[in-house]
Amino acid sequence: MKRILSALKEKWPEYILEIIVLVIGIFIAFELNNYGENQKRKKEEIEILKGCRAELKTDLKDINLNINDFKRSLFALETFIDLLENDGQYHDSLAALFNYTLLPIHFVHSTSAFETLKSKGLDIISNPDIRTKLVKVYDSQYDFFLQAESEELDEVHYGLRHILPGRFESGFNFPKSNFEGELIPLDFEALKSDIEFLYFLKTHRNRTQSYLDYFYANLKEDVETMISDLDTELKRLE
Repeated sequence: MKRILSALKEKWPEYILEIIVLVIGIFIAFELNNYGENQKRKKEEIEILKGCRAELKTDLKDINLNINDFKRSLFALETFIDLLENDGQYHDSLAALFNYTLLPIHFVHSTSAFETLKSKGLDIISNPDIRTKLVKVYDSQYDFFLQAESEELDEVHYGLRHILPGRFESGFNFPKSNFEGELIPLDFEALKSDIEFLYFLKTHRNRTQSYLDYFYANLKEDVETMISDLDTELKRLE
């Protein structure tokens, strides 16, 4: 026992130094491991945010394309109503314009990057503001818009099934992807006093206008803002 105590007394500085070195080594290894995990997590976060940004940019292109098609539809509806209410004359070139009155337009979008984010856990996004905004766009704005789109499409298909038959040669005449075609009335003069048809046309005109001014305008604004926010966040992370 005396020998052990004597040895400890003589070598305690050496033992203390070894313990300090060991603790420092463990601490460094722990920090390096944390650093590696944080770098991996950050890389994953950047990849997901880039995926969201790329998808939103593609979605925005479809939004702008659809807005242009709905503006064309609105012009066709306004022209058609004006001709009927002001005793206008029909000519064959109008058939191509009338074809835009009922357009079955779908918002083509992707949510795969956001679904990947949800599967990995939303907390992988380090910026809580960005996290909240992504949820708002994908889980709130998109769902809200798609509900409105479903109602709009129901109205379009109702018109194709119940309003056009007996009044036009055929509906859903879209041989090309840009909706070019013809909607040819069987008796244009009879449409001028067709109360049911005029009601449907005016209501659909009003619905299309509000659809553009509210639902599409808000969707576009939210997507554009989200893209801008992601650009800023990615610059900060990179």
